[in-house]
Amino acid sequence: MTPNIIQELVNNAKRCECESFIEGDPVQFPHRYSSRQDIEVSAFISAWMAYGSRKVFLGVLDRLHRMMDAAGGPYRFIVTGAWRYLSNEGCLYRFYKWADFSVLCQKLAGLYSRMESLEELFVPGEPLEKGVLNLCCEFEGVNGIPVPGSTSANKRLYMFLRWMVRKGSPVDFGIWSRVTPAQLLVPVDTHVYATAKALGLTSRSSADLKTSMEITGQMAQIWPDDPARGDFALYGSQVM
Repeated sequence: MTPNIIQELVNNAKRCECESFIEGDPVQFPHRYSSRQDIEVSAFISAWMAYGSRKVFLGVLDRLHRMMDAAGGPYRFIVTGAWRYLSNEGCLYRFYKWADFSVLCQKLAGLYSRMESLEELFVPGEPLEKGVLNLCCEFEGVNGIPVPGSTSANKRLYMFLRWMVRKGSPVDFGIWSRVTPAQLLVPVDTHVYATAKALGLTSRSSADLKTSMEITGQMAQIWPDDPARGDFALYGSQVM
């Protein structure tokens, strides 16, 4: 990276990682809550839904959160089984059906019957990939969750992890401690991939997991203890 590119990325990160970022992002929904478990459930569901048209999926998420709040909040909605009363028929959003949301809730309910937090799927000192594999195995068969061992970029799961792990951020929550910010990967979607490629941060031909690792390696040159901050830097870049 040239000094000019590094400075651009640093400036972008400073500009984008602020409270005003929250309003137009799915992270706005877990920010409605103060309870750790409500934040975690809301964040996982919000990340699962975050694809396609931002305007549309934010509207769907608002509808789901109003429904969960009527049951006492996201965590109570899951553990009390309120989701069992949903209709499993019809389309929820794009490729998701209401039945997919019910299966996701069922898997979450099963996990919370055994543990207090999804963080328990991650073992301190082990590679992050092992925890991601554990998470994917627990949700195997859920539409929208990568199959265990997938080579996809897993953008939404790594975005969820960014929210849970990064500390001292006005956007991210930092409520997990078993994973360190240094372990995180930059969540790679179409925009981040195109921007990174335009800046010469990756030469790979597709936005897969190896691409995410390559981009993260570049970001670690700027933020060695917090490479996922590069997500804000690339989000804010005007290079396309």
